[in-house]
Amino acid sequence: MGSAISGDVECVKCKELKGVLEVYYKNYEVFFCCQNKECGFSYSYRWKRDRNRQLITKDGTNNYKFNNLIMVETVFENGKRIVKEIKDYI
Repeated sequence: MGSAISGDVECVKCKELKGVLEVYYKNYEVFFCCQNKECGFSYSYRWKRDRNRQLITKDGTNNYKFNNLIMVETVFENGKRIVKEIKDYI
């Protein structure tokens, strides 16, 4: 996998330039974390995987093309973790 990392990114919650953004440009996964101790907001977009870390497809087959994968959004805010599936990510 290849990634691009940016520092001093504006946080969408606290608006401080203390965020770190990492984007895996080969598979479209994204990770963001605010370094502001008063904020602590973070989010990620990752492909859904099973317990063995194998990708899960929408149709249950071994067709691992991006349009057949399920993206999972995870947001951590105010001590709460919210996870939801995004089936039409790309």
